[in-house]
Amino acid sequence: NIELLRSNEFSINSNEVIHSASPFKPQKQLDLRILLIDNHDSYTYNLYQYLSTMTTQPVTVVMNDAYSSWGDFMQHLSGNASPTNSLRDHFDCVILSPGPGQPACSDDMGIVLEAIRSNSDIPILGVCLGHQALGYVYGNDKVRNNLLPDDMSSDDIISNNDQ
Repeated sequence: NIELLRSNEFSINSNEVIHSASPFKPQKQLDLRILLIDNHDSYTYNLYQYLSTMTTQPVTVVMNDAYSSWGDFMQHLSGNASPTNSLRDHFDCVILSPGPGQPACSDDMGIVLEAIRSNSDIPILGVCLGHQALGYVYGNDKVRNNLLPDDMSSDDIISNNDQ
């Protein structure tokens, strides 16, 4: 449980007070080790800032193309010894950031798809492209709808089950 304290300001140091965009901040920080995979989107920094206010552990950010494979990333985590079998040894959860591109294009995704496939035992949250990647890995494909939002009705929306 996160207990929230109603407040719209927090102190960076004793001399300055910054007004937060959110009127809530956690009253108690969580002891979570978060891996944030950056899909080359500036919003990742916003996620990083917010997550950093919620946890006692530093948030680890890795660019999706910083490693040639998920195995290389795991090798790096293990200090170049034999790679550990579980990401859970290092992190409690993974967050996949938004970004440009399509989940079906491996050049856009870097290590993201391998990260999802290799870690079904750890909570993963996807934002925008990250969410699309989760759907893609688990069998749902995003299809482009060429209708403008004003032209759409509920009859125009289909799910994979309707195809």
